[in-house]
Amino acid sequence: MPRPPPRSRHHAAPSPRLEFGAWIVFEDEHLVAVNKPAGVLSQGGEGGAGVNLVDLARAHFARTEGIGVLHRLDRNVSGVVLLSKTPRAARALSMAIAKGEVERIYRAIVRGEPREDHVVVDASLRKNERTNEVEALPKDRAANEPEFKSAETDVTVLDRWHAPLGPCAALDVRPITGRSHQIRVHLAFVRLPIVGDPKYGVPARGVMRPLLHARAMRFRHPVTRAELTIEAPLPWTDQLAHSLRP
Repeated sequence: MPRPPPRSRHHAAPSPRLEFGAWIVFEDEHLVAVNKPAGVLSQGGEGGAGVNLVDLARAHFARTEGIGVLHRLDRNVSGVVLLSKTPRAARALSMAIAKGEVERIYRAIVRGEPREDHVVVDASLRKNERTNEVEALPKDRAANEPEFKSAETDVTVLDRWHAPLGPCAALDVRPITGRSHQIRVHLAFVRLPIVGDPKYGVPARGVMRPLLHARAMRFRHPVTRAELTIEAPLPWTDQLAHSLRP
C-alpha cells in the first residue's frame, strides 16, 4: 500500500505583515472573509503560540462579541478563512459546514505523476495529539481500528510538468470531509506529496511553506441566503512552480 514519503527537514514559518484589513476579501454585517497568509494561526490554542485571526479580527473591529473563526486552516497554509461577526451567522454557517454544504477548493503543487486526471482519495485518518501528526490507512484496513476516522478528498489534475525537482503537478483539491491535516496526508498517501510541506511533503529550494492554498469557498449566505463564491488569489506564480529545484 502507498505510504507517505519520509518527512523533510523543518522549514521556518513565514512572518507576514499583520495587516488584517488588507487581507479582507469579503465583508458584510454578518461575515468577514480574509485571505490568511501562511504563518498566521486561525485561532488561539492550536498547539503553538503566535498571532491568530480571531485576536486580529477583534482588534480590527474593536469588539469581541460575535467575532469567531468558523473553520481553520493549518498555520502555514494560506487562503480563504471565514469569520463570523454575529452569533446568528456563526450558528447557521457552522451548521452548514457540519452538513457539508460549504464547498472548499484548494490549489496544491505536488511532486509526482498522477495516474488519472481525477480521483477521490478514500483513506481513514488517525491523529496523534502528542506529536500533532496524522496517519492514513486504507479504508478496509482501518475498519477495525476505532481511532481511525473516515476521510475523503476529491482531487483534479490541472497541469503536469517536469521541473528540476522532478515531475510535478498542479491540483484542485476539494475535501469532502474535514479532518485535521486531511489534504496534506491524503496527497502524501497517494504519492503526490505537497512541495514545501515539512511534515508530509518534499522540500524545494527557496520554498518556506507548503504550496497549498485555499483559493475559493462556495456556500449560501447564512442570513441573506444569497449564493456566494469567495476567492483568494494564489500567493505564488506558475513561473515559480515550474522552476522548483531540490
